Amino acid sequence: MHRLIEKLARETIAVHLSDGTSLKGVLVAVHGDCIVLESAVTLTEEGHVPIDGQAVLPRAKIAWLQRLIPEA
Repeated sequence: MHRLIEKLARETIAVHLSDGTSLKGVLVAVHGDCIVLESAVTLTEEGHVPIDGQAVLPRAKIAWLQRLIPEA
């Protein structure tokens, strides 16, 4: 699984956590126990809430990832 996630490096992804939280950002690092997003926002029903700095997400809390393809 680690290698599959590493292939998404520098891609914009959506991360859906097991607690129902969703985030979007650029994947900049993949570690054994976490991933790191830059330019991240929390996705809410009201819109996008920017996150200052980097978002470090424990892999144990990730339900699934989604690669976001830019519109042509």
